[in-house]
Amino acid sequence: GDANFQGSAVGLHLGGRAVAMAATPDGKGYWLASANGGVFSFGDANFQGSAVGMRLGGPVVGMVTKPDL
Repeated sequence: GDANFQGSAVGLHLGGRAVAMAATPDGKGYWLASANGGVFSFGDANFQGSAVGMRLGGPVVGMVTKPDL
């Protein structure tokens, strides 16, 4: 995509493999999702929470953003 580099998950405990990434509308940040429901924010992406510890019906396989986040 066209998001600028704002950091990485190197050194973070993801608890599962990284499976999805979504850029903020202005391209100055992004969210990274792991298979177990973890969400990590970088740049100007606001952390909105994650699903770690929640009972999921299966692993996370993708993510989308809302234009107003």
